[in-house]
Amino acid sequence: MSRQANRVRGIVLTSFVSVGTFTLTACNPPMPPDVLAAKAESQITCLPGEVQVAVPESFMGSMSAVGLALGGVCPESTVVEVMDGEPAPVQLVDRAPNAAEVDAFAAVSCPAGEVITVPAFSYPVTLAYNVIGLEGMVMTPEIVSGILSGAITSWEDPLISEANPDVDFTGLPDFTVMGLEGPSGAVEAMTTWLSAKAPQEWTDGPVLTVPGAQQLPTSMDLIGEMLAFESSVAVMPVFQALFNVMPAASLPVTLEDGSELVVTGDDVQLAKVGGGAMTVTADEQTGSLFASPAVGGVPVEGNFDVAASKIVLAEGQPLVGWPVNGVAHLMTCDAPDDPGSLAFTQYVMRLAGQGALETFGVVPLPEPIRIQTFGPLKVTVPGEDGQSSEEPS
Repeated sequence: MSRQANRVRGIVLTSFVSVGTFTLTACNPPMPPDVLAAKAESQITCLPGEVQVAVPESFMGSMSAVGLALGGVCPESTVVEVMDGEPAPVQLVDRAPNAAEVDAFAAVSCPAGEVITVPAFSYPVTLAYNVIGLEGMVMTPEIVSGILSGAITSWEDPLISEANPDVDFTGLPDFTVMGLEGPSGAVEAMTTWLSAKAPQEWTDGPVLTVPGAQQLPTSMDLIGEMLAFESSVAVMPVFQALFNVMPAASLPVTLEDGSELVVTGDDVQLAKVGGGAMTVTADEQTGSLFASPAVGGVPVEGNFDVAASKIVLAEGQPLVGWPVNGVAHLMTCDAPDDPGSLAFTQYVMRLAGQGALETFGVVPLPEPIRIQTFGPLKVTVPGEDGQSSEEPS
């Protein structure tokens, strides 16, 4: 039985490596923005000691990657990851934490300090499936909605065949939908996209778990179970699917003229553009920042800078990217007796920290949003008069 797999790349973006000092975009007249940002990057607070960071299973290793980079400039600073759920003065969450989660973090990990929450990075999300040789199948929002809701059970469904006309799906087992028992930022991002693009087919709205899915306790259990059953499917971060050699669906982006462009999730440039579709809100009392899932593939005006992201577009090429992206956040305890936690989180937001995250496999924040985190994180830069001044939000 032969099958043809057709990987479709809607657009090709070319990255380049800049020479010299990185510059940022900010707003603090009269000091030029690039000078201000360069000064901010030059100020690194080295504090000796250990910083513990609670990390979800899917992202174990991400904060260690930042810690390794930090250790290169601050050898007496160490970062230790602990499992999600253990008390730690810094906690990574794979989505924006809700008020109850912030309160719980404050009670357990920050009883004598102030909790600061900021987005840390984004990550493309896909529908992964276990069928060897069917990489990059096109999945419209209607198809993904149908599979996750149980309305579509077979690869031979007309909607799938129409979207992938050159592929032979005969003989494949029916879908088995799997997921995690606990809340998932990947599922939240996917169902946010489905709610916007296929509301008639996906009626549950944004959710943190897939209703009706076979639920597994950990990501490791989920991957193991999926690999045991052909045609099993699950919503997960793209990097997790690629690491486990699982095919990942290609998804469409709707352009301004109403047409659709199919893109793939394994292109980091497309992921960077898609990450610009997040929206950020600030808590009026604390100044903490909370970002929505970045869905739709079209950056929000003012939230994405092509030049700062080192992306070159061909003439006439639309600025669109991967349409489903979760946004991980950091909750940090800013306490007088533990300055190292805030210093570490400040470093995560610097270019070196964001670069370490990109090496791990996730997507740095768009530059305009990264700069916004400097305010709540109390990043300071030398002012024109030689005094330190707080970076504006």
